[in-house]
Amino acid sequence: YVDDDYSFALHRDVEWYQPYGKYLPTPQVRLLLCWDELGIPHEPAKQLAGPVLPVIGFLVDPNRMTVSLPEEGKQKLIQALDDFCDPASGSRRRSLATFQAFAGYANWAFNVYPLLKPALSCMYNKMNGKSNRHAGIYVNAAIMRDLKWMRQHVSRSDGVHILAANAWSP
Repeated sequence: YVDDDYSFALHRDVEWYQPYGKYLPTPQVRLLLCWDELGIPHEPAKQLAGPVLPVIGFLVDPNRMTVSLPEEGKQKLIQALDDFCDPASGSRRRSLATFQAFAGYANWAFNVYPLLKPALSCMYNKMNGKSNRHAGIYVNAAIMRDLKWMRQHVSRSDGVHILAANAWSP
């Protein structure tokens, strides 16, 4: 994301940006004015400001120093975990492509839940050496146990706390 720019400003440090007809943080207004002078196009929808910002599907809260999934995203991940483990489809076999897609989705979520990475160990072990994307792979008890463990932790977690300290002292 080479065209993204992030900065931090105090809540009261805002200026009126006439082209968008709204107040924005002063550093953001200065950047937009520079872009205007240079003729660099920009869109109002991309000019986000606030105490919590969405970044590639995550909620970044610089005041709480956290990164989390929005509730909708968290529920979608939990549903994906449930669906993958659900034997109600009549079979516990999934294609290699389904295994790979699920592993990719879970890896994206590990940006917010990095300590849950061991949940895919058995899954990667089952995929190891396979190349036929349509071949069925059995979802064994170890995979189901690990994904249920992951589900349990995702449902209770509120994301990554970048800095746990509340006060700075010498």
